[in-house]
Amino acid sequence: MAITIDGGTNTISGLAVGGLPDGVVDGDMLASGVGGKCLQVVQDTLTAPWTTTSTSYTPVVGLSVSITPAATSKVLVLGNLTGSSANGTGGACCVKRDSTFIHTGDTASNRHRSLSSLRVDHPNTTYSVPINYLDTHGADGSTAVTYTWQIFTESGTVYVNRDYSYSDVTYYGTYASSIIAVEIGA
Repeated sequence: MAITIDGGTNTISGLAVGGLPDGVVDGDMLASGVGGKCLQVVQDTLTAPWTTTSTSYTPVVGLSVSITPAATSKVLVLGNLTGSSANGTGGACCVKRDSTFIHTGDTASNRHRSLSSLRVDHPNTTYSVPINYLDTHGADGSTAVTYTWQIFTESGTVYVNRDYSYSDVTYYGTYASSIIAVEIGA
């Protein structure tokens, strides 16, 4: 079918879905109220145990997502980190966008900026730390941003997806952690 433009009724006929080149229609041309749509979703899940003895924030291997959002979009960061520490020691966790802390406390004295502590006082205790944060990413629409769970320890070892004792007892479990980035249209 040929494309026809009727100037009297301001209609176009014969145009197939997807028939316009990329970039012809942008967000400004759409009807109001179309913002808030989920444009893309990426997820990473870690089900195996992981540990670190790093005394500064270090990325949890296997809990990182990269997404290339439009400049006007926001990114909803979701997920959970299940972790623990050795008795009497502690650590903390956060999520970073590239090298920037998101959804953490302010800088104060010598305290670490974090989302949550991972200090436990029983060898079979774990924390499941959630993140639910709508991030204004600052990307230009052509650059990927990476969201990563990160942890550190004050001393000793911190653990992901396991408790400190890691006893082979039926009433203690194995755990999973995840991170999800959802691009939300403006």
